[in-house]
Amino acid sequence: MKHTEKILTLSSSAVIGALLLTGCGANNDEPAAEAPAETTAAVPENESTAEITDDPSDGQASDPSEDASGSASASDEDGGQAASLAAVETVLAKYEGGDVADIDYDRRNNVFEVEVIQNDTKHDVTVDGAGQNITNEREDGNADQDDLDELGQASISIDEAIKRVFEEASSQDGTVLFDDASLDEDNGTLNWEVELDIDDRDATYFVDATEGSVRADN
Repeated sequence: MKHTEKILTLSSSAVIGALLLTGCGANNDEPAAEAPAETTAAVPENESTAEITDDPSDGQASDPSEDASGSASASDEDGGQAASLAAVETVLAKYEGGDVADIDYDRRNNVFEVEVIQNDTKHDVTVDGAGQNITNEREDGNADQDDLDELGQASISIDEAIKRVFEEASSQDGTVLFDDASLDEDNGTLNWEVELDIDDRDATYFVDATEGSVRADN
């Protein structure tokens, strides 16, 4: 019986001690430690906080074949002004220092037949209908002296004559295509004779090879 009372006394002491410790903790004047505040990385003032995307459409360059209105630019068809001028340029790039004396557009075969004189030698050159590529060429002997003299007198080149004729014909209705151009002296006047096809109608123009005036013969 005495043994039981001793155990109860020890248990009561343990409980009282625990309550005293709890009370001391509750009356502690020291403030509880605060949880560290969440930090946010500073964003430089000169940088945007907007989300960066990898959308390939952002900043995409416009198609160079489209103009400001978004429509594709039209290209000159075979046998037109741009093609005939390109054919002259293509031949002169190959026969550097030469002079084109004659150019003819073969509509059936869609090629330009060009006569170029280089170092007093005549060459017959075939260029595709777009005027970009030489498809055939052959040497055709020495040039006639009359041809050399006429080319020497001409201050207007064949490509300049073609440009002026197309400008003159720009007021015409319908499709304007190139036929041929050659240097010819008529009644003491040296002219580039340029023929066009305007809606299946032949039109002939003469360009004064010394001063560039244009006269229509139609």
